[in-house]
Amino acid sequence: MITEIARDVIEEIAREEVPMFSALSQAYFADPQRAVSGKGSRKSPLGFGSDAVELILTPVVLAATAKAVECLADIFFKHTTGEGTTAALRRIFRVGQRSRGEPAPDDAAEGTPSEAGAGAVALAVELRQEDIERLRHVVEGTLHDCGVAPETSRLIADAIIGRCRAPRPTG
Repeated sequence: MITEIARDVIEEIAREEVPMFSALSQAYFADPQRAVSGKGSRKSPLGFGSDAVELILTPVVLAATAKAVECLADIFFKHTTGEGTTAALRRIFRVGQRSRGEPAPDDAAEGTPSEAGAGAVALAVELRQEDIERLRHVVEGTLHDCGVAPETSRLIADAIIGRCRAPRPTG
């Protein structure tokens, strides 16, 4: 779920990273702390290059998305029973229904229902403004801890929050 959401955010805000997304995602999940710390690079967090440092957003988007999903799960667990929470989170993030007709990469591995399979589970809790504010705080805090500039943090937070509030584009 985290990977698919983060991929959608990267497609929206840093399309040039899409070809590297799979490799960067694998590196992130192999060692999340190292991926966002910039260790092993010649410059500070997520930097590469010679004189000009370019920021790679994929690892920080993955970290922020992981925290967002954790935050949303906590919100839903407070308002619903444990049964149906995964399906509700998938419906909020529109996971399992790739815009280009691709299957969700993690559905089979996790053994969880896709958007179509989750149709029988009603979304019991709508995100309230206080939930959105909490989500923004968590995401921006994570990005700040990763050394992301405030303007970029707002852009990423908006994309992640937008992903939970609006349907995914189809076609």
